[in-house]
Amino acid sequence: MKRKIKPDLVKSKRNERGWTQEELAIAADVGPRTIQRMEAGGEASLNSIKSVASALEIESGSLQDKSAPRRIGLMFGVLSGFAGVMIGSASAFTAVIGELTRGSATSYEAGIAFGVIGLAAGLSCAFIGWTSNRYQIGRRD
Repeated sequence: MKRKIKPDLVKSKRNERGWTQEELAIAADVGPRTIQRMEAGGEASLNSIKSVASALEIESGSLQDKSAPRRIGLMFGVLSGFAGVMIGSASAFTAVIGELTRGSATSYEAGIAFGVIGLAAGLSCAFIGWTSNRYQIGRRD
C-alpha cells in the first residue's frame, strides 16, 4: 500500500548530509526513481519509507504525511450502514402502520413492533458511531 510522504523533509535531510538523490538511494537500498518520487511529493511503500528513514537516521513516522484522510473505504461502509438502518427502519415502520391501519394488529402489538424497530435502529446507530470513533474515520493525524 502506498503512503503519502513529506517531500520537503526527505530533501532537506538529504541535503543536510550533502547527498545526491542517487547516494541516498544507495544508502537506503532503494532505486533512485523512488527517491525522485518521494521528493516530488509522490507516494512510497512502507518499506521504502522505512529504508529511507533508516538511511537518514530519523523515525519513519516523521516522513509520512498524515494530513490525508484515512480509511475512506470504511467511511463509505459506515455511511452505507447508516443509510441501511434508516431505510430498514422506515420500511418496518411502514409495515407496522399498514398492519395497524388494516386492523391486522392491535395497538399493543404495534407498540411492541415500534419498540423493537427503535431498539434495532438505536443499537445499529450506536454501533456505527462506535465504529467510526474506534477506527477514527475521517480524522487527520
